[in-house]
Amino acid sequence: MWRRRADVVLTLALLMSAPAVSARVVERIDLALASGREIRIEIRRPMHPDGPLPAVMLFGGLRGAATVLDAVPQDLPIAAASFDYPFDPPRDFEFPGTLRHIPAMARGIDETFEGIRHLSAHLRARADIDGARITIVGASLGAPFATISAVELDLPGLVIVHGFGEIRRVIGHQLARAAGRAGHAWMRWPAQGFANLLTWGLRLPAPERYAPRLGAHQRALMIVAGDDELIPAHATETLWSALQASDARVERIDEPGGHLQGTSDPRIGELVAVAMDWMQRNDLR
Repeated sequence: MWRRRADVVLTLALLMSAPAVSARVVERIDLALASGREIRIEIRRPMHPDGPLPAVMLFGGLRGAATVLDAVPQDLPIAAASFDYPFDPPRDFEFPGTLRHIPAMARGIDETFEGIRHLSAHLRARADIDGARITIVGASLGAPFATISAVELDLPGLVIVHGFGEIRRVIGHQLARAAGRAGHAWMRWPAQGFANLLTWGLRLPAPERYAPRLGAHQRALMIVAGDDELIPAHATETLWSALQASDARVERIDEPGGHLQGTSDPRIGELVAVAMDWMQRNDLR
């Protein structure tokens, strides 16, 4: 439910920009989830659109999800929306200490999906948004949220940046890498078991099981890092094969370099530009 009361924040602000760039409006709205927790969503849009706008929902890594909006070019006639995830997990996984965070992490995952559902419904209900041109973009850890939400919410467009299937294997791979860097080589062996425990405890859905359900009216783009050190190649190919098994029109772009390194990665702007070009070619922008 969108709560329109005194403590709900609805801010309209002009963004500073060059004279050649059209002025934009920023809306910040507090959204109450079923648990009573609130998340703040941010929507950036042109001040004076010529008609209903295409929209893009963007979700990146675990921290600072809303900051990815800065990468969307200011002069595009598009509405961009996001929110920070409702849980800030520990950066480093330690056994058994990290296990105490599992219940909160599981709630955060469920509430993220809930937030995306409400945000999608809000965008579709707006007269200034074209519901037939809504795309969800998920980068890195945001990719599973985007893939699953695109299917469940029947979103027209899906962009996956450095995404993956086989989540438990990806977690195991990263835990093994972290153990090696910390000099705890013995942890490499139980890492996959720990990853399986986390996956079970967090009730993580498998994006590769959802992707084949995309329909013929939907479009999907998968951008892959050619030298991705964080995602095993098999996990990448599993998701790609699942997308190909769907009825959607799918496209894959392989880019050089490794995995995205947080919201400050200088490549984010370039990847967003690639996604925007793809959206335009597929009548989503």
